[in-house]
Amino acid sequence: MIRLAIESDLDAIFTLVKHCNKDMRSKGLEQWPDWYPDKNDLLKDIKTSDLYLAEKNQEIIGIIVLDPEVPKEYNTIKWRFTSGPVNSIHRLAVHPKKKTPGLAKELVTYVEKIANENGYNIIRLDTYSKNIAADKFYRKMGYQYAGDINLKFMPEHYHCFEKAL
Repeated sequence: MIRLAIESDLDAIFTLVKHCNKDMRSKGLEQWPDWYPDKNDLLKDIKTSDLYLAEKNQEIIGIIVLDPEVPKEYNTIKWRFTSGPVNSIHRLAVHPKKKTPGLAKELVTYVEKIANENGYNIIRLDTYSKNIAADKFYRKMGYQYAGDINLKFMPEHYHCFEKAL
């Protein structure tokens, strides 16, 4: 089941994020620094009704953020789709020990539907350039590569993608 997160979910969501971060680092992926996302980032996402979660047997096994605010770093990208309101996907995470086949796809499809129902016709996102699995996943989901950005706190660049809904 996918639903909006509420404040009482915060600790479980933070634990999931820490498990995901540890798993990525064990595979040589430093997609998120140790301190990111912190509880304040996640709480903001919850309070703005941007964070969705997937549950199985009353346990949080995945999250995704659908954010109507486009990061300022995206301003350097020459986007293909420029007409219409834009939403951004951030912080897609599936618990590494509770992986359910197709859950990441289900989360992305769910927020695409929410975005479309709310009048957004473009979704943008970024993913760590060394995360080959995420790169392949988003391309398979119909997202098109649009360029790269650099984030101050990260040594490698991030690939930006977009999709017209």
